[in-house]
Amino acid sequence: MQQHIRPPKSGLVLEIGSGDNPHPRSDVLLDRFISDNTERGGSLVIDRPLVVADAHHLPFRTDAFAYIICSHILEHMDDPPQFVEELMRVGQSGYIGSPSEIAERLFHWSFHRWYVNLIDDTLVLHPKEPEEPFGELFDYLYAYNPVYYVFQRSMPDLFWVEMEWHGCIKLRMTDTSPLPLRDPSALHTLVQPRFSPVRLLLLFVAGLLARTVHAERRQQLRRLMGRSYI
Repeated sequence: MQQHIRPPKSGLVLEIGSGDNPHPRSDVLLDRFISDNTERGGSLVIDRPLVVADAHHLPFRTDAFAYIICSHILEHMDDPPQFVEELMRVGQSGYIGSPSEIAERLFHWSFHRWYVNLIDDTLVLHPKEPEEPFGELFDYLYAYNPVYYVFQRSMPDLFWVEMEWHGCIKLRMTDTSPLPLRDPSALHTLVQPRFSPVRLLLLFVAGLLARTVHAERRQQLRRLMGRSYI
């Protein structure tokens, strides 16, 4: 996944829940749990100022940051509206990235609390169902099968939600899914590859090579390259 994180060249940047792979541009990191890796991919990296706090109540003054990075955080929050209010209070702009509802239904992320969708320019959340019908099957497909890897990476809008906000974040909580999964024309649009044939071929070669590398080594490569997914 090529994250579209575009912080300004000047001004303070806060990263919430930076985990084991903080963004190079982040000036301040914030996390609530410093030793519990249950909901992140590895041990917390602390290579710059770290604030230990609950993101529902950020311990910063209004407009303290020019940009706030929240990658794979929103789906964990107990109270998303409160969290979003705090983001808008302490930040002037920022990035929010989450797995899509489609991804949530395929992968085994039992610790996530919400399905996240981006409808037009509004984040739409509804509660996750407790069932995990596929277990960790798709985690292993993504990690070890280059054909599936290319399939998933070729349709980023289907598997990931990304939004850059400036001043205001639109959020709506619902009880049911907003996805048009029974509309043939909408489904046809959803499943179209987003890349050219040449890029798909290059992606397949990269995926084939990466799948031969042990998961821990790929994690080291992600840190080195500043990427969330390899």
